[in-house]
Amino acid sequence: MARRPRIFPIVVMLPALVLLLVLVAYPIAGSVRISLGSWDGVGAVVYHGLDNYRRLLRDSLVWQSIGTSLQFFIGTVVFTVTLGTLLANAISRKVPGARIFKVVWFLPVIIPVSIAGIFWSNAFQPTTGAVNSLLGMIGLGDDHAWLASSSTALYAAIFVAVWTQTGYAMLILLGAMEAIPLEVHEAATLDGVGAAGRLFRITLPNILPMLGTITTLTSVFSFNAFGIIYAMTRGGPGNSTSILPVLVYKQSFIDQDYGYGSATAVITTLIVAVIGIMTLRIFRQQTLDAR
Repeated sequence: MARRPRIFPIVVMLPALVLLLVLVAYPIAGSVRISLGSWDGVGAVVYHGLDNYRRLLRDSLVWQSIGTSLQFFIGTVVFTVTLGTLLANAISRKVPGARIFKVVWFLPVIIPVSIAGIFWSNAFQPTTGAVNSLLGMIGLGDDHAWLASSSTALYAAIFVAVWTQTGYAMLILLGAMEAIPLEVHEAATLDGVGAAGRLFRITLPNILPMLGTITTLTSVFSFNAFGIIYAMTRGGPGNSTSILPVLVYKQSFIDQDYGYGSATAVITTLIVAVIGIMTLRIFRQQTLDAR
C-alpha cells in the first residue's frame, strides 16, 4: 500500500488554519498593536509603548471590574455546572417528566442573550416586575429594587446568566452520562448503592473529562457576558456590575479611548486564557487520579 505523503495532514488542516489566523490571530494581533498607543478610530496609531498598561495598574476602576468579573465568573460557573449536572443526572435516571424537563431547560439556551437580558430586566422591575409580584404572593415582600441596588444587581445578573447556560451544560453532560454502560449502574444497584452513591462513585468519575470541558466553556462564556449585563444594567448602578467586557466597551466606544480599551481587552483575554488552562489541568489531573 502506497504511503500518503507527510504533507497530506497539512493540506487537510489548511482551511482550519486559515480561519484561525483570520478570525482569531489577526484580531488579537490588531488589539495588541492598538493597545501600545492611542488611536481615535481613524488614521494611524500613535505608539506610546507600555503606557496604557502602566495606566491600567493604577486604575481603580479596572481593578474593581476585575473583582466584579471574578465574582460573576465564580457564581455563574458554580451554579451552572452544579444545576446542569443534577438535571442531567435526573433526566438520565428517567425521572417522571424527564423529556419535558429537558425541553423546558434547554429553551433559554436558544434565546438571544440580549433578549433574555431585556426580559429579565423587566421582570426585576420594583413595581411592575413579575419577580416582586411572585415574592409578594408568597409573603417575601414586593418592593425589592433588584437592579437599582448595588448590593443585589450583580446577583440578579448571575441568576440570568445561569438561567441561559444551564440547559447547554445539562445537554452536554447528559450525553456523557448516557454513554456510561447500563450494566455498571445495575451492578451498583445490586450491591446496594443508592442514587447519591451512584452519582458520586460512578457517574461523576466517568464524566470528568466532559465536566472539565463544560466548566471551561462556561468560564469563557461568563467572562464574555457583555450582552446580559449591558441589556440589564449597562454596568450599573454606578459600576457595581461593570465586568471587564462592559468596561472595554465604555473605554473604547463611549470614551473614544481605543488604545486604553484595547489594553483592557488584552488583559481580559489573558485572564480568560489562564483560567481556561488551569481548569483543564485540574480536571485532567482529577481524571488521571480517578483512573
